[in-house]
Amino acid sequence: MGIKESGVYYMTIAELKSSGTAMSGQGLRVSGNVVNGSIEDIAKELILKFRVKDEEGPDNVFVNVFYKGVKPDSFKEDVQVILEGKYDSARNLLTATTLLVKCPSRYEGEAPPEDHDYSNKKKRLEVKPGAN
Repeated sequence: MGIKESGVYYMTIAELKSSGTAMSGQGLRVSGNVVNGSIEDIAKELILKFRVKDEEGPDNVFVNVFYKGVKPDSFKEDVQVILEGKYDSARNLLTATTLLVKCPSRYEGEAPPEDHDYSNKKKRLEVKPGAN
């Protein structure tokens, strides 16, 4: 039950833009990449303004974002974010109430080489009855 409640679908920028006015004014969750050169950080007022687009999408398909709150430490240009808020299609503006930065791939472990030898795994310690 808990997984069902917490599993929320998020839209891509292209899906949001293609929905026209259907999503306007509704709460939603969107994922996209922060567009290079689009960040306006008004730190004194805790305001962030920026654009997001799909990672592989064209540069001219984007959404403007307004967010008021604490900026995540790893927030920067070209990072993937998940936003929750309301979309105004007439202004192409998502007023975000939540800004989450996806973990960058640098935190993912590297895959071992294909020819890696797994035969040197530690053997399981066997405890014999009566042995102290």
